[in-house]
Amino acid sequence: MSGQTLTDRIAAAQYQLTGSDVARAVCKATTHEVMAPKKKHLEYLISTTNETNVNIPQMADTLFERSTNASWVVVFKALTTTHHICIYGNERFIQYLASRTSLFNLSNFIDKTGSHVI
Repeated sequence: MSGQTLTDRIAAAQYQLTGSDVARAVCKATTHEVMAPKKKHLEYLISTTNETNVNIPQMADTLFERSTNASWVVVFKALTTTHHICIYGNERFIQYLASRTSLFNLSNFIDKTGSHVI
């Protein structure tokens, strides 16, 4: 699959309309494309964790939301992006994650996309 899917484009447009650049970047980092998250989106998310006015809970919640997607690719990229932000982002992100009673609920995850990559 090359390029973003229509679903990815619609989700990014919805976040852009709401004015959330962080949510839009999370959406773009966790597309349905079978490839790693793009470096520019990861770098943007990491740099925003160092800004004082960034909404860390919104960033984390958007990642949690993306991890409930039916596509294994989106779920994997959401987990990879979260890991990347934990390693290279501001400590406030990890502190927020630590303050939550639950993080990712993957117990009911079943890939419904039918795509198999070898």
